[in-house]
Amino acid sequence: MTIETNHAAWRRENPVIDMHTHIGVDYLDDAVRFMDQNGLEMMVDISAHTGESFETLIEGFSEYPDRFAAFSGINFEDLGEDGWIERELERMEEAVEAGAVGFKIHKRMGMVYTDPDGDIVPVDDERLAPIFEKAADLDVVVAFHIADPKAFFRPLTPENERYEELSENPDWWWGDREKHPYGWWELIRQLEKVISRHPETKFLGVHFGCAAEEVEYVADVMRDNPNYIIDVSARLGEMGRHDPERVRDIFLEFQDRILFGTDLGVRESVMLGSPQGFDPTDEDVEEFYDAHWHYFETDEAEIAHPTPIQGDWTVDAIDLPRDVLEKFYFENARKHLKL
Repeated sequence: MTIETNHAAWRRENPVIDMHTHIGVDYLDDAVRFMDQNGLEMMVDISAHTGESFETLIEGFSEYPDRFAAFSGINFEDLGEDGWIERELERMEEAVEAGAVGFKIHKRMGMVYTDPDGDIVPVDDERLAPIFEKAADLDVVVAFHIADPKAFFRPLTPENERYEELSENPDWWWGDREKHPYGWWELIRQLEKVISRHPETKFLGVHFGCAAEEVEYVADVMRDNPNYIIDVSARLGEMGRHDPERVRDIFLEFQDRILFGTDLGVRESVMLGSPQGFDPTDEDVEEFYDAHWHYFETDEAEIAHPTPIQGDWTVDAIDLPRDVLEKFYFENARKHLKL
């Protein structure tokens, strides 16, 4: 059942851009249907396809003018080998020419990717600097997904508050320090170093700056770095556990630099912010988006967040004013991603 808010009619007249989605090229009709059913103007794929995979996605998008856009990615195979950086810089140029709105670096950086010596490559490795400089030259965004919720770094036991989700996705557990040497705060601080080292590059911290459990820290990084923007995808559960007035204040302070996204996946199966262990219906997708509208557009306490598998708790809504919603829902994505 659709949740009506004071902003519902206005929102339908000013369609939203979901700038953080994962879309399979064979499921574009489904994505368009979800957009039309839920009042969305556009979806942006942030899966970080490269090469032929990216070209195929862009070709598919061309059949639906003005409904889709996409980030590309960096191919970290052969990272650190001779010729690797030259190859990737050339690919970046080709991707932007094909229509990429930015480049995403996956959370495997700092946790999985290795160099020729077999060492895990930290997020702030200087060998990546030419990528950031090239992005500045191309005037596109570099999106980072670094780390994950803190629970993903804690012992994998039934006492872990994200045990259900980690059981469904065991490869998301990062608590083995022999395989993954960097802890949560180490990774987050490495990202901060990258942002501050490259002030001419616009960085996007997905999932509320990769640190939704530390909203004050994220706000501090944004104050110190005008080149830093964030999205809210798949983190309403964490955001909603904070004092709603404080979260609202952060949205007001950075109203030009926070973007709406959900982490909806439209592929062989639909993902409501996280793999949920069942196949969602159109009604489930509607409830998923309604939970977002409810959080951002009302002041109600102890409401459901969009993705129950991400935590069995309620959240407190933040009741953003309409002028801020306008920036958050579509203007900021248009401005920063040049949509």
